[in-house]
Amino acid sequence: MKFRIIPMEVYNGCIPVTVYMVQKFVDHFPFGKWVNIKGFSDKEKAVALMSLLYNM
Repeated sequence: MKFRIIPMEVYNGCIPVTVYMVQKFVDHFPFGKWVNIKGFSDKEKAVALMSLLYNM
């Protein structure tokens, strides 16, 4: 399984906020796509989730 963390800029009203999204690659024939699993405002939490998913 492939996982990645990407920073996404979202808006809370008028204020831009960075959310670190943990994504999983889902392989569909003939193409694959990245699916969002969970978003965090703290990158350390996103890294902790990704390491937990890799160890499953």
